[in-house]
Amino acid sequence: MVQAQDIPTVLVIDDDDDLRYSLKRVLSGRNYNVIEADSGEQGIQMAEQHHPQVILLDNRMKGMSGMEALQHLRGINPNAMIILMTAYGTTQTTIEAMKFGAFDYIMKPFDLKKIVSLTESAIAASSDMNKASKEEKPGKVTQEDIEGGIIGSSSAMQTVFKMIGQVAASDVTVMITGESGTGKELIARAIFQNSLRSQKPFIAVNCAAIPENLIESELFGHEKGSFTGATNQRIGKFELCDGGTIFLDEIGDMAPSTQTKILRALQEGEIQRVGSSETIKVNVRMLAATNKPLEEMVREKTFREDLYYRLNVVRIQLPPLRERMEDVPHLVDFVLKRLARDSKAAVHSISPEALNVLCRYNWPGNVRELENLVYRSAVMAQGEMILVKDLPQEIVSAVAQSSGLSKPPFPEADAEVSAAIPVPEVASEPVAEAPAASVPVVEDLPATLVGEPAADPFDAVYEALRGAHGSNILEHLEREIIQRALKETDGKQVKAAEILGMTRATLRKRIDQYDLSK
Repeated sequence: MVQAQDIPTVLVIDDDDDLRYSLKRVLSGRNYNVIEADSGEQGIQMAEQHHPQVILLDNRMKGMSGMEALQHLRGINPNAMIILMTAYGTTQTTIEAMKFGAFDYIMKPFDLKKIVSLTESAIAASSDMNKASKEEKPGKVTQEDIEGGIIGSSSAMQTVFKMIGQVAASDVTVMITGESGTGKELIARAIFQNSLRSQKPFIAVNCAAIPENLIESELFGHEKGSFTGATNQRIGKFELCDGGTIFLDEIGDMAPSTQTKILRALQEGEIQRVGSSETIKVNVRMLAATNKPLEEMVREKTFREDLYYRLNVVRIQLPPLRERMEDVPHLVDFVLKRLARDSKAAVHSISPEALNVLCRYNWPGNVRELENLVYRSAVMAQGEMILVKDLPQEIVSAVAQSSGLSKPPFPEADAEVSAAIPVPEVASEPVAEAPAASVPVVEDLPATLVGEPAADPFDAVYEALRGAHGSNILEHLEREIIQRALKETDGKQVKAAEILGMTRATLRKRIDQYDLSK
């Protein structure tokens, strides 16, 4: 028989009554003791009284925010696993949540099966923490805004943001890998800006851009007369960066002799200037990046194995843009807003047809290629909107060929219609939700579906939708079903949600998505 004290306690803190009810019903069925609070203040009181193993915490509530509550809750019980929930996720929120000790971060609306699985993992982690009796409280770190435009609503980028939050406050060495143009230096800067060294220097060095005979002087400095042309003493990047963070980009291009000195700097915390026998102590955190296969280079003896293991303590793998295509509309909008801010172009939007092309391109040059393409297209545009004709012809042709067509299938929409569809407004901080631009404009189902039912209604529905819309059948069908459920219940969302088998929060999101509020 399970004893009462053996039943895990889960605290749900959310001001959405429907969501709390749904979570309590599902988690109670898993033999968890579920308690509720509708505000951060009440949640802190409940945590002090009941000492829950897991806390499901909403980020945006009246009064105290979830992020503020998170820091209080971590002080009450460091072993409690806190899962932050929000429908308004941002890059910075994700990083800060992990930095302040959240177990994980989940976007609303979520699948209840996923939250149950996440809760089970959190309970197991809490149990392990209690067994180990680890009572150290996490240190507070300075909150910094992330600059430079790290954009990502995809699950792959959310994983990257979580890792930034987890490693930022420590001095662990981080290896950032990924294809050229994926934004490795931006990730390094984000780690630095969220670290305890954020008020100290950050120096980025592109190892591939410095000649081999000068790289040691650049990194470690040199004494006057140490080689031809050394007319003065020079202080190297490591000395200049003392107390701060140095980022070695393209470290796979570094010569073996320099690799040896980098290893010493990591292991001993000391360097020597070229031409000097004196050692200089330096306190530097090292971040490194490469697009080369270091493991293969180690096997081929072109990269030191001991240095590889010293650098590869934590690895952050950046996904190529083709593996997170849902981020393309948001990236395009971000670039356009930055252009407008810098007054470099009058363009502030892109036509749906042009955006469709960009969402179907393979992006071998990744985010850097997208940024340059948007800049070029904005310069070529004759009005305030980027049209298909403004895009590079080779891009349009490549998309057409990948679709098996002899010519581009992207005629511009009627000018009046296109002008009425601007790129959706996005928060100035990168949000971690798929932007509205990725949701196509939908229309009512054809009138043929309203008459007498056919002998096989499913065939009739499918054929009618297929003929009328060609693609996005599920979105068209979902919109119509939701619209009819609302009509049947006279707009009562609670009843409509029950009919549809979804939570009220999910229904509200769909109403906004399909513009059914009227």
